[in-house]
Amino acid sequence: MNRAEFLQRFALSSRPEVNWQSHPLKPSAVLVALQEQDNGLHFVLTRRPAHMRQHAHQICFAGGRHERADVDLLATALREAEEELGIHAQQIEIIGDLPTQPVLSRSLIHPYIGILPSDLMFQPDPGEVAEILRVPLVTLLNHEHYYTQRVKRLLYHELVFIPYQGQLIWGATAAIIRRLADQIYPERQHLVRQLPDL
Repeated sequence: MNRAEFLQRFALSSRPEVNWQSHPLKPSAVLVALQEQDNGLHFVLTRRPAHMRQHAHQICFAGGRHERADVDLLATALREAEEELGIHAQQIEIIGDLPTQPVLSRSLIHPYIGILPSDLMFQPDPGEVAEILRVPLVTLLNHEHYYTQRVKRLLYHELVFIPYQGQLIWGATAAIIRRLADQIYPERQHLVRQLPDL
């Protein structure tokens, strides 16, 4: 899927409605970064280093908790993208946002979608990023690749898993990707596979 097709589908489709129960959650934000390559748009994901206290080894979007100096949550996402990936706000075209997503660390993630120039070079912070992964958008927006599992949680009741080339994208990152897929391809939601409940 190229940039023009994605922007058209995103603009014309309805945003999924998500209502979370009221909990005292800390605001945070991520940048759902997309970069155009020769074969279309790719997600830009990171893998967390092994030494991190939370979410070690996990595949995720650049992001983090809101700080007092941040004007708003978009500023949080842009600051975290600069800190983690070495990219600057003026290099990112923000096209919209997605529904919020709670995580078990008691944060509420606000995802912002941004398109990066095709020739943009990253300068990742090794303290926060062990690896950068570029994954084709069409691959991760394919509902046939998704597994969901109902669980009894305080904040949410479903986990999303997306296997990719021997790796696993799961948790909040997978849930955010799935919401984007639901918005772009609402007619394909029935293709998601359900795992036994926990």
